[in-house]
Amino acid sequence: MSARSTFEFILIDDFSMLSVVTAIEPLRVANRILGEDRYLWRVLYETGDAPMASNGLSLNDCRKGHNATDPDYTFVCAGMHTKVRDPGRLSATLNRRFNAGGVVGAVSLAPTLLARAGLLDGRRSVIHWEGLAAFTEEFPEIEISNGLFEIDGKIMTSCGGLATLDLFLEILKQDQESWLVQAIANQLHIGHARNSNDVQNAGIFRLPVTAPKLMHKAIALIDQTLSSPLTPEQMATEIGTSRRTMDRKFLEFTGHSFSEFYLSRRLEEARGLLRHSNISMLDVALATGFRSGSYFSTQFKATYGQSPRDYRKARS
Repeated sequence: MSARSTFEFILIDDFSMLSVVTAIEPLRVANRILGEDRYLWRVLYETGDAPMASNGLSLNDCRKGHNATDPDYTFVCAGMHTKVRDPGRLSATLNRRFNAGGVVGAVSLAPTLLARAGLLDGRRSVIHWEGLAAFTEEFPEIEISNGLFEIDGKIMTSCGGLATLDLFLEILKQDQESWLVQAIANQLHIGHARNSNDVQNAGIFRLPVTAPKLMHKAIALIDQTLSSPLTPEQMATEIGTSRRTMDRKFLEFTGHSFSEFYLSRRLEEARGLLRHSNISMLDVALATGFRSGSYFSTQFKATYGQSPRDYRKARS
């Protein structure tokens, strides 16, 4: 049997169940394909009773091949907050794992906990976009990328959700031959894993779940009408409010006016088409609501600093 690797997951109250499951599942599938328990895992709590996940469920003593030795990987799993039961004890545990030579990681908003433990100093990391503003205010000197995950030596961070699956496939890719990772991806019906260069939700296309319903409706309609943009008046009518109220809410929740946001979203879609398709420049323009190829080119260059043609050429 090959040398085993042990993964330890420390759960914080209201942790994201999805992030934990998408970390463990590729390990389970890898064991199944390899026909051996190559990867072991265990779940720990800070102290006291098992914490509840944000969906109201819990993981009670979840272990696979329990190993009393120090783990090879320790991941802190949080959800949409970073309140811990015993901050000093958690920081000490993370530093002890790191100093023992193990990999230390965090998902969703948990990179904040690594930063508080002093483990992100001078390192690159990611965090879920909803916690980015608070993180940069607390740790302005730490480099944060907009990627799905980041691996900087023995420090690994993921923005959470399905990005944790991408991170763990990358871990397996570094540990195994590429055929195994592809076999796992096929088993889980994901096609292929994304990499650390892929970014979180496109640009400004983000809203906290606490944003008012009219904003969520407006964002959904924007995405549905990129090829035939609505006027501000039409959008306000569709979401059941006045244009003045709509503009005020867009500024409050996105930092942009409605028109600026709409244009940015169309240009982001155009950038994706240029990067991932071979359709003509004119068809890209038409697909994103620009009736003139020259106007599209002008707006694209003003936003991204290069023409659509140069952008595509640089990424071909």
